Amino acid sequence: MIRRLFLCILLLPVLSMTRSRAQEAPFVALDDPIVPFLQRMLLEGMAPEAIPDQGPFSLSGAHHWLMDSGSGSGWQLETAQRIKDRLPALATGQEAVTTMLRVGGRLATQDRRDLLRWQDADQLSWQPMLQSTTWLTSGAWTAALGVRIDRYYEVDPDGLDTAHRWLSRAENAYLARDGRHVGFFVGRAARHWGEPGQTALMISENPRPMDHVAFRVGADRIQVRSMLAELDSFTGDGRATGTAGSDSVRSGSIRRFLAAHRLSFRIGPRWQAGLSHATVYSGPSSSWSLKFLNPFNVALWEVDNRPKNDENNGMVGAFVHFRSDRMRGRAEILLDDVDILNNKEPASIAAHASLERRDVAPQLNVAVHATLVSARTYNAEQAAGRYLYLDRGIAVQHSDHVDFGAAVEWLRWPGWIIRPGVDVRVQGQQDMRLPLPNTDDAPFLLDGVTETTVRPYLSIRGLMARGLDVDLDAGWNRISDLGHELGASKSAFTASISATWRLTGHRALP
Repeated sequence: MIRRLFLCILLLPVLSMTRSRAQEAPFVALDDPIVPFLQRMLLEGMAPEAIPDQGPFSLSGAHHWLMDSGSGSGWQLETAQRIKDRLPALATGQEAVTTMLRVGGRLATQDRRDLLRWQDADQLSWQPMLQSTTWLTSGAWTAALGVRIDRYYEVDPDGLDTAHRWLSRAENAYLARDGRHVGFFVGRAARHWGEPGQTALMISENPRPMDHVAFRVGADRIQVRSMLAELDSFTGDGRATGTAGSDSVRSGSIRRFLAAHRLSFRIGPRWQAGLSHATVYSGPSSSWSLKFLNPFNVALWEVDNRPKNDENNGMVGAFVHFRSDRMRGRAEILLDDVDILNNKEPASIAAHASLERRDVAPQLNVAVHATLVSARTYNAEQAAGRYLYLDRGIAVQHSDHVDFGAAVEWLRWPGWIIRPGVDVRVQGQQDMRLPLPNTDDAPFLLDGVTETTVRPYLSIRGLMARGLDVDLDAGWNRISDLGHELGASKSAFTASISATWRLTGHRALP
């Protein structure tokens, strides 16, 4: 019996090859302008079996979903056609080369992309961008060469400068194979374990695309997803520089890695639930680790067990997703640290919930969301254990805050989403990039003088003719206790406008 079980485990990847189908690669980049429209189409009734919380979307999945939009409203039918016109073609059963080029730029009142977090700037920020991606597909195999040139690499106020030659670096560059039950990926890309455009507490698109190995076991009903990523090294005295230069030579270098795992399963046609855990592990000689690559060495009880060859910071989470004919909701909770033994250390948790409902009135949808991140979450006693990559949060960018907001979406014209809304952020003085405070000095949430920002805004997204995509976001930030100073306040206009144009090509190989 044991021999048969062992043989089945060995043959599982081989069996998957005989029933392979392209599922996840090539994929639609998370920052592609069509992603918000795909998300909206799913709420409008397209592909009722899909629960899109494992970004990025696959091209094959997007093509398949759009085939289900034939009985929708006028907005849905015309919008689906505009998305199809932008999606590269896919070859079935043959080798092919597909290329997509996106070029454009962003003009904004500040360098920071998060307009709810105001940045003092004395001039407009201009951020040109060029993204080129070429896929070579053969059956279930995909090889992708992706290059991005972006001025945002240089001016991002929250992250390290990541490109020193022509502001360019490889992005969406990978080799992948996706079978029915087993998938494999190695390369550089961004992932998002949550609803597109919403907060994700374990893995999000907030950091730069990371170099990682990933694999999937299982199909739609139950599956395990894992990734092992190489992060940026810290100097021996706890500084993030992004380069192994003279500072590292003098003080030593600490290598850092991220292992993240996710188990998800369907509960009937409307519900999905799952568990996740992740560990940032580090040390002068840290490397690829079988201990942390194992998805069932759960961080909750494994990070401090022997053998302990690396310093580590582990966290666990759980999520649930609901979808009905006119509503979609998601809730997620993350536990970074809880002092079980002596009950003296403040808990470190994060939580997020969102709810969307369509057709509250003709052509009108509503959406609400809320996020809480406690003061110590994503931080660690060792600087190298912070949940950061190139100084950007692997999940969220800041800790010690509460966010909530509401919006209305008006789907009046096909290919357009008009979204007025209001967002609120209450920010405490703790930050995951600062030294971890003493337990006696650290409250659970909203440490010190809190800064409050209220931002009513209007967002307009459009898929225009001939491959032109536009995105406008304009709002008014009302900030109380600015800079955590009592009585300081400011009102500021914050806005950005982005425009990109794309060109796609496809050629089947003989």
